[in-house]
Formats: sequence, structure tokens, C-alpha cells
Amino acid sequence: MATSRKRHTARVPQGLGSRLLDELSRHGGTNAASTLPVLPDAAAPLSADHFVEMYRAAIEQLEAQVAQGDGHPPMRKTEVDLMCRCLLSCRSLDEAIHCAIDFCAMLHPRAGALSLKATQLSATFCMDSLRQRQSSAACLVDLTGLLFYLQLFSWLIGQPLKPDKVFLAHPLREDASPFLGLFGAPVAVGEPTYGFTFDAALLTRPVLRQPAELAPFLMDVPYRLTGTLPDALSVSQQVYGFLDAALAREVPLPTLSEIATYLAISEPTLRRRLAAQNTGYQALREQCLREFAVRCLHSTNWSMSRIAGHLGFSDEASFRRAFVRWTGQAPSHFRRRQ
Repeated sequence: MATSRKRHTARVPQGLGSRLLDELSRHGGTNAASTLPVLPDAAAPLSADHFVEMYRAAIEQLEAQVAQGDGHPPMRKTEVDLMCRCLLSCRSLDEAIHCAIDFCAMLHPRAGALSLKATQLSATFCMDSLRQRQSSAACLVDLTGLLFYLQLFSWLIGQPLKPDKVFLAHPLREDASPFLGLFGAPVAVGEPTYGFTFDAALLTRPVLRQPAELAPFLMDVPYRLTGTLPDALSVSQQVYGFLDAALAREVPLPTLSEIATYLAISEPTLRRRLAAQNTGYQALREQCLREFAVRCLHSTNWSMSRIAGHLGFSDEASFRRAFVRWTGQAPSHFRRRQ
């Protein structure tokens, strides 16, 4: 399920580099701006890694300046990472967003206040940064925070969460430039909070990601703006993710029909798309059961009967036969070798 990180060259989003440097000079002085990685000529190619380094350094410095005016420090990186790890244990996007809401409430006021409102058709995620005063620097910091949540929620369900509308608490549109184009949706300013609206049907989507995928994701989110939203998982990865998530949460494996309903396509269409990727539901199910069994035997002290029951086998003998078919050895022998 883990994917390799692409390294490529990309131009700085137009005007963003100079915008960050201007804010640093205005709020942190020329010394702050001079500590950033050297920004090449706007006409020259800039590696994505170089831009990520520059963007992260600029926002960290601006965030420190903004925090002085608010009278309290922002969330620490370790707290952000812990929140993301907690969200991985959730069953659905709806549950994950409410988990983030509760987590940030424990850190009040440093983490701001999150909320979610949903109707049958539309869901609205709100982020109140609890600023005591607005500024152009605070706007950039809060926009980065909003972009983080958009990327995080998209990543959790393996599908870009494309907003229908974005709204900002900051009153001046020009202070949000050139971030406005990153969201791919109409942006309103001067609203009570920051946030975005999206299709409420996505709230039922299960969390597909696993803990091993978290560290690569957090490496440069939300600073890697080339391809702002995480790429959608392939249909085979999504089906595998549904199955793996069910095993991790100790719930019955979803059928192909149930997964098709989640993906808002027909079962025959899903079957054809899997066939086009040279796989199918049964093959992915077998792969998921095999890999989960291997993990259990390698890293837990579960009994064979418990593993068999967790994987849906009627008895330990059935699990043993399946494991021999998958690996060529008995599960007890595999565990001893490990």
C-alpha cells in the first residue's frame, strides 16, 4: 500500500516565494528572511524539495511571530503527529473529523477550535484559529493549517476531498494571495471562521490508511504544494484498503457489493476496473488475509484459534490449510522461524 515519493523539479507557485519572504521581512525583520534557504530566480526551475524546505521554514517563523500576539504557543509537531495517529484508528471520515475536533479541544486554545456540520448533501468543516487579532501573517499561517486538514482528510480515505467552497476569516482577499488557487474552489473572505464545504457522502468513506503509511505522509505535508491534494489510490488499492481496514478494526470483511456502494459505482463496473488492473476481489481478499496473518504471527502472541477467528475461518484447521497454501509452511512453523 505504501507508495514511493516522487522527486521532481517544479516551479514555485507564482508569487508564493516572494510573498513568504515579504511577510518575514515585515514581521520578523530582514534577519528572519535571510535564514531561509536561498530562493533562486523565479524563472529558474526549483526542486520540490527545495521549495518544501523554504515554505516550512517561512511558516514556522511566521507562526512564532503570530503566537506572540496571541499570547499562547501553537500546537507542537509531536502533537500534530499524535493527532494524525489517533485518526488512523477511526472507522470513517466522519469519525476521524470528530476525533480531530476532540483532540484539538484538549489543547485549547493552542490548537484552535474545529467543528463539523452536515446535511444530507453537504458537509462543512470549520477551523477557528482563535486569533486575538488578524494580520496578513496570521492569514498565511491559518491558510496553511486549513490546507493541512484538507490534505489529511483526503489522505485518510485515499481520495481527493475536493471542496465546493472555501471560506476565510481574514477580511482581505489580497492577503491570502497567491494561496487562493490551491483549493480549486470559490473562496469567500471575511467569514466567521476558516473552513470548506464538501460532499457529505464522503463522510461515510472508511479510513483506508495504515500506521506504516503515516511517517512518509507527514514528512512534508502541507508544504509540498505541487499536487496539493494526495493522489487517489487506484481502485485495487482502495478495495485492499477497505479489507485491511476491516481486519484492523475487527469488523466483518465488506463484500464486493458493499465496497462498490461505498465507491458509488456498480458492482459490475468495480469488477471490470479490477480486471483491468489484472486482479479481482477474491485475489485481493486472499492477499489481505495472508498479509494480516503474517503480521499477527510475527508481531503478536495471539493463539492460532484467535487468529483463525479474527480472519473469519471456521476453525484453526481451516486457517492452517489456507496458510500452508499461501506460504508453503504451517503457521506454527512460520512463527517459530520468526
